[in-house]
Amino acid sequence: MPLSLSQRYEIVFLKLHPLAPKMSNKAISKYIGCEPKVVRYWLGRSQENEDLSNLPKTGRPLATSNKIDLKIFNIAKREQNITSSDISNVLKKDGVNIDPSTVRRRLRESGGTYGPPLKKPLLTDKHREQRLIWAPQHQHFNWHNVIFTDEKTFKLKKNGRKVWRFPVVTKIVRTVKYPLKLHVSGCFSKQDFGKLITFRHNLTGDFICDIYENCPLPTAYHQFPKGPDSWILQQDNDPKQKSWQAIDWKTDNQIQVLPWPSASPDQNPIENFWSLMKDTIGKKKHSNNSGVGTRNKKGIETPAS
Repeated sequence: MPLSLSQRYEIVFLKLHPLAPKMSNKAISKYIGCEPKVVRYWLGRSQENEDLSNLPKTGRPLATSNKIDLKIFNIAKREQNITSSDISNVLKKDGVNIDPSTVRRRLRESGGTYGPPLKKPLLTDKHREQRLIWAPQHQHFNWHNVIFTDEKTFKLKKNGRKVWRFPVVTKIVRTVKYPLKLHVSGCFSKQDFGKLITFRHNLTGDFICDIYENCPLPTAYHQFPKGPDSWILQQDNDPKQKSWQAIDWKTDNQIQVLPWPSASPDQNPIENFWSLMKDTIGKKKHSNNSGVGTRNKKGIETPAS
C-alpha cells in the first residue's frame, strides 16, 4: 500500500530535520510500516525536490486503486494462512480481477514479507494465572545474580528448503529416517556467557546432574566466587529438572532455584542466544556430528572452536 503524503514527510522529518531523533532507515521503516528501500527512496526524493507528491506517470495505469490496495492489505493482515492466490480469488468474487503477482507486489509495497509465522507457546488459563502471579512478585527482583540455563536440540541437516523445479529437470532431496541432531546445554548471567556443552544422551534425572556439574556449576564458581548464596539458578519446569536425583543434587550443593512459571520459554533471555546459534548452525553443512567437540566418559562434550 503506497505511503500517504504525511507519512513521506514524516520519514524526512525523522531522519533529516534538525530537531528530529535522527533515526536509522531500518528504525524508520519499522515505525512507519514499510520496507527500508521505501525510506531510502523518499529520502532521496527529498534531496531532489521538497515536494513529495506523486510524480506524473507515463506508463500503464495501476491495476488497483488505493481502496483495493487497502483491501488487499486488510485481508492479508486478518487471515492467518492465506496466500496471494487466495486473496486474488477473494477479490474476483467481488468483481476485481487481478493477478496474484499484483497482490504480492502490493503486499511488499506495504512492508510485508512472506515467511513462516512466529511460534508462541500455547497458554492455558492456568498458565496465564501463574504468570500474572509470578510477574508482580519478581517485578523488582535482582536479576544481576541469576544464571539463566536451558537445553536445546538443533537439527544439523534441514530438508524443508524450497527449490526451483522445471519439467526437464528433477531435483531430489535425499532424506534419512533419523536426521543429525545436536543437543546443547548453555548458561549465562549479567556477568558473562557461561559454559556451553553438547551431549548425545537423552536427558534423564541422573544425566541432568552431570550437566549441572559441567555447565552452570563451573560458571557459578567463576562468576560468583563468594559461594552459592551469591547467585540463583534459573531453569524451566522440565520433569528431569524436578526429578528426585536433580532435587537431591541441588540440595547437596546448596543451589538456590528461581521459581519459574510453566510454559514460559519466551521469558528466558537465553532463547535469543539459541536463535542466533540456530542461524549460525543452519549456514554450515554437516555430514556428521563427530566434529562438534571432545567427549568425556559421561557423554559431555566441549564444543569445538
